[in-house]
Amino acid sequence: MGSPFRITISCEDSTGISKAVKQAFALATSLESELSDYQTQSELSQVNLLAGTGSFYPIHEALRAILKESLSAQKLSNGALNIFVGRQVAYWRQARKLHQMPDVIALAEIAKKIQGQCLAFSSDSTQIRLTDSACQLDLGSIGKGFVAQRVLEDLKLMGFPYTLVDAGGKLAMTSQGPTDLPWQVAVEMPVSDAHLSEVLALKNVSVATSGKTYQSIRLGDVTYSHVIDPRTGMALTHSRSATAIAKEGALADWLATAATIMTVQEIEELLVKLKDVLLLVFENEAGKPKILFNHKLMPHEASRLQ
Repeated sequence: MGSPFRITISCEDSTGISKAVKQAFALATSLESELSDYQTQSELSQVNLLAGTGSFYPIHEALRAILKESLSAQKLSNGALNIFVGRQVAYWRQARKLHQMPDVIALAEIAKKIQGQCLAFSSDSTQIRLTDSACQLDLGSIGKGFVAQRVLEDLKLMGFPYTLVDAGGKLAMTSQGPTDLPWQVAVEMPVSDAHLSEVLALKNVSVATSGKTYQSIRLGDVTYSHVIDPRTGMALTHSRSATAIAKEGALADWLATAATIMTVQEIEELLVKLKDVLLLVFENEAGKPKILFNHKLMPHEASRLQ
């Protein structure tokens, strides 16, 4: 996944822990081989190669599950979360490499096409096809949270119920031990090495942060983020970061991504549809982070920082 992957296990008896950790990393590697767009032989990449040809490609359960979750997220977010942005992402990767503006007309044309029906399942749901060559899968907005949750559940089945999995900053956790102690999680503020002074005590949830512009590009007087609004094809020009907490890793991951793209009104409308989620959105104003939107995540810090 191109990011550090860490597993923390709390236990009194370490018997079998080495075998369990090896199996957990093997699972993460296996999932990456299905879901990665960087690996040319992955299931996802093979599906992308056949886009628009009408040919189906057989897929395993994990890719099928994340696709269904992603389609639900696309509907809930009114298209702000869209996993068919692969070609848009490729245009902006090339722009960063060449340090020049991508073809905005082509990006807009792709945006129109991927708002439509991009994915078709076979009658038994074991195979899929992309209906248009403009539709290219990219699971960067949901994949790490999904994998972190899958690895956590697997470790629990192996007899290690007190675990925290960190997939490139996307966290899935239970508690610290039989006493049910929570994990202590700090929230990093955007464009800063500082953290919020209030550390979150969390257990049995997933946490995801999205939107920091490590891969930004400055063209003329405008800085473009690595985050793309799939509805336009344009990279974001605001510096925004969102942290989401939810019961499931995939939900926390895509919600954090969508919140960096949507307007405050759109976020409010989205949260009405979601239960048991917390969300904090920062906006960088004049080089300083300011809370743009807070939904139950930092009740004490919000008034102090705004």
